[in-house]
Amino acid sequence: MMRRALFLLFVVISVLVVRDARAGEPPAGAPRGPVVWKDEWPRFSAWEGATTLGATAIGFVMQRKFPDPSDANFSADFPILDPTARYLFRGRSKKIQDAFGHYSDIGFRMMAFFPYVVDAGAVALGVHHNPDVAAQMALIDIQALTLSGATQFLASRIVARQRPYVQDCDPVTGKTFSRDCGGTNDWKSFFSGHAAAAFTSAGLMCVHHQHIPLWGGGAVDAWACTWAVGVATATGLFRVVADAHHASDVLVGAGVGWLYGYVMPRFMHYTKGRLDPKARMLRFTPTFSQIADGGMLSLSGIF
Repeated sequence: MMRRALFLLFVVISVLVVRDARAGEPPAGAPRGPVVWKDEWPRFSAWEGATTLGATAIGFVMQRKFPDPSDANFSADFPILDPTARYLFRGRSKKIQDAFGHYSDIGFRMMAFFPYVVDAGAVALGVHHNPDVAAQMALIDIQALTLSGATQFLASRIVARQRPYVQDCDPVTGKTFSRDCGGTNDWKSFFSGHAAAAFTSAGLMCVHHQHIPLWGGGAVDAWACTWAVGVATATGLFRVVADAHHASDVLVGAGVGWLYGYVMPRFMHYTKGRLDPKARMLRFTPTFSQIADGGMLSLSGIF
């Protein structure tokens, strides 16, 4: 039932987005902002594709070989922030926590697919009939979401932070008022995967719409970024209401997501001015420096 509802929601949103994109088109003969991949923007390269495929392969291997944590490596709260946020926002009943847990799942799934299903597929390809822009956007989106997901997977297993509800577990029954305790999921709080994925997608939507007039340009494209950040913020907050994550888990997840979704694509692909392709490749040179009691070997380079 939930999957059908999500699919229907995607169809409705896609139709609305396509309608808005067409509504934003200027009259025939009037100038319009070109939906093209500019010559000065570095394209998605082979080494980026290899990195993405490698991260995907490693993710599949880790899921099979990397065991879930059996106990917490870290259980302390971030002073003031975590206990205050939990007191203010945590749902006061099982029904409320379950409901907001489902809402956060909807936000997670919607945001995780929106950039390349709607913006790249329905708008860039379907409305503007530009497979070049659609392909570049989709590849960047998949790369960012893949790296964000791999980072979260590793962090959750290595840090193995106790989820907030565990501190209320009954040592006899192993239950809280809201859920069962004692599973491996209890130790995967840091950092929030929902927040990371949602903010990765929000960052992608912001950086794409900032540089490409996908929905017609101007206020409409600015609204796309605002809407995406709003949904991502709600998704992260709902994880705190559901008592599934500490506020610090959500904030770190949001920061990691924004780094992969906005900062990385802007730096790597939406740069100003034509760049020499060779200058965009990382080039490192070993450097030996003399110091008081010996020497230091380091790597220096340009990119």
